[in-house]
Amino acid sequence: MATVGRVLAIGAVVLAIPAACVGALALYGRALAESEVAVGTLVSPAEARARLERERARFRAMTPAQHLEEARLALATGYDEATHTGGNFRGVEHHAAAIPDGAPEHASLAALRDEVRRRRVNLFALARGRVAQHLGEHAAVADPGRQRTMRAELARDVDELAPRGLGCVHVADEAHTTLRFDHADCDQAMLDAIARPDHTAALRGYGFRRVRCANGRGLIEL
Repeated sequence: MATVGRVLAIGAVVLAIPAACVGALALYGRALAESEVAVGTLVSPAEARARLERERARFRAMTPAQHLEEARLALATGYDEATHTGGNFRGVEHHAAAIPDGAPEHASLAALRDEVRRRRVNLFALARGRVAQHLGEHAAVADPGRQRTMRAELARDVDELAPRGLGCVHVADEAHTTLRFDHADCDQAMLDAIARPDHTAALRGYGFRRVRCANGRGLIEL
């Protein structure tokens, strides 16, 4: 049976399907499998909301010990030992935030959050490496069609890191000249860590004009 944290995540995706990207839909499919929801048995939006509210009530009733256990399970989700990346960071914080300051379990949160920060640093370094690899392998070209293909290939390669916590990565706008990060926690620090200043000229040579967060919290004009 799915944990409360996973069910809440499923509900959030169900209610936000119109805005979901391909990666989020894939995660939704995996979450459904974890919840033992068979193909052909999807519920109505009203029932989905009712189930979500029941799970929220269960979440509010959880003890600090249960929240800590769920936070640890979230951190272990999708962990890749080779790169020290992965984990449901939002799930970690969701449960960590529910543990009151006076609870004995609160003392364990600093280590969990430190580990989240370490994995984010590792993830951003991994993404930065993939960007650098593309920029290093392909010199700037003048052909707009080839540039567009190169931009799509770069975004697709970085997007493969989505299951490790990066979120969806796309080329966006009408001319596909924006490298867009759709992760809910995307911010300026994340963009600066991945698209470093020494990459600016090469990204421009690919035809990119900007790198931005879909949530509006980060922007690099090239």
